Amino acid sequence: MNKGIPNQGWSPNELVEQKSERHGLVQWWYNTTSIPDPPANASFAQREAARKSHLLSTIVFWLLVTFILFIPGCLALPNPYVLYADLGMLALCIPALTFNRAKKPQTAGILLTFAFEAALTMVIFTTWPLDEPSIQQYELFVFGELLCVSLLAPGTVFIVMFYNIAVIVVSLLWQPHDLVLTHDLASQFIPMLIRPVGVQLMVAGVSFLWVLGTNQAAKRADKAEMIAKLEHELADQKQELEEGMQQLLDVHVAVANGDLSARVPFSQGKVLWQIASALNTLLVRFQRASLAEREAHRVEEAVKYQVQGIQRAKTYRQPIVLPMTRTLIDPMIAELQGQTIANAPVPTPDTNSFDQRTR
Repeated sequence: MNKGIPNQGWSPNELVEQKSERHGLVQWWYNTTSIPDPPANASFAQREAARKSHLLSTIVFWLLVTFILFIPGCLALPNPYVLYADLGMLALCIPALTFNRAKKPQTAGILLTFAFEAALTMVIFTTWPLDEPSIQQYELFVFGELLCVSLLAPGTVFIVMFYNIAVIVVSLLWQPHDLVLTHDLASQFIPMLIRPVGVQLMVAGVSFLWVLGTNQAAKRADKAEMIAKLEHELADQKQELEEGMQQLLDVHVAVANGDLSARVPFSQGKVLWQIASALNTLLVRFQRASLAEREAHRVEEAVKYQVQGIQRAKTYRQPIVLPMTRTLIDPMIAELQGQTIANAPVPTPDTNSFDQRTR
């Protein structure tokens, strides 16, 4: 019946990404820090918003774990501002989760990215003097790029990249250095600059292409899902339409064969329910008109029968007796004979023959 649309037993909701089963603390964490899971029939925008919200919630969870584990290491470093940056990021994770729960993941993403970049910049510029082990902190800027490309629009990662490169260049050129780093920069400035800058460029470019491709794949999947759902709905409507047309045809055949009580068994909401309702109304009126026509024919025959009885009685000089006809003229007959219908004579065999003739 539905050629070209195989496997009609599936449901379109099977194509939608189903909610994964989560239990215990994991489910509690998502319920507390992110927006609820969208329903199965949600739009692509709603599902994408929920996905980003859950991603942000997961990232913040691991940020909290990481910053807590970093606290002992921060205490061992000579720069006290490292601990302040770590604790500041821990504190800012709370409002980020609040924004995320309030369906503002974009604001939460901006807050986390800006806070991380600001904290790392503060740590770099408060490291006095800057030595070779400290310049390894430049590569930590890639985490800011990953936060940005994951939580914000993919293209914004290049803004963060240029900021990171600017901080690296300023730090290498004008920040006070120890003697070893000053000596190495004098002879190997370009190689020492290319490494952190190259890392920033590579991470920004690769992450941008990765996220962009993922978003495009999600959009294509959504279009394919929409097409499949439409095909399924069209197949269901076609089947329902064919069933409705068959029911209409069955009623037409039954009426053509004389069954005026035939009706289309349609409920509201079906494809052809308006046509079925109009046809049922027409059949009701047609049935009433047919019954009225039959009754009018019986009255006409009853009048003819009574007239013939009166003429026959006059011809043979007999008393006129008008039998009941079981039609609308019976009250008039009873009134003419001075009787009520209840006291009228029982129909004679002639009357019974009239009934048989007019049925």
